[in-house]
Amino acid sequence: MECRHHPAVAAQDRCAGCMEPFCANCLVTVKGRKHCSSCKVMVIGDRVPMVERATKLCPEADEALKYAIIALFCLGIILGPVALSKASAARKLINADPSLLGSSQVTAATVMAIFAIGLWLLANIERFAS
Repeated sequence: MECRHHPAVAAQDRCAGCMEPFCANCLVTVKGRKHCSSCKVMVIGDRVPMVERATKLCPEADEALKYAIIALFCLGIILGPVALSKASAARKLINADPSLLGSSQVTAATVMAIFAIGLWLLANIERFAS
């Protein structure tokens, strides 16, 4: 096994962050673990290395999007506000936990829910006006 930075030199160990092989000159011990120069910066800056970073989809964002899509086609006045409420809750969860994904779903759900409520209002205004 050869060093990632020095191909002619045998690797001594692997970096705890990226798991790449490095020689003794390329590894530094930080917080009891050996790291390469790139991962050392993340550890010193209190960032979690890519290997340890977990990401998962926020289930509330997924629910908000489903309610918003259904609100576009039927029951806009009922499911539109429900989708807005769920989107707001999902946005708070995503802001609180950086490992959660789904902010684009929350944005899409908010836009669709507002659009669904607006369509419902326009349809009823037209129906009562005539």
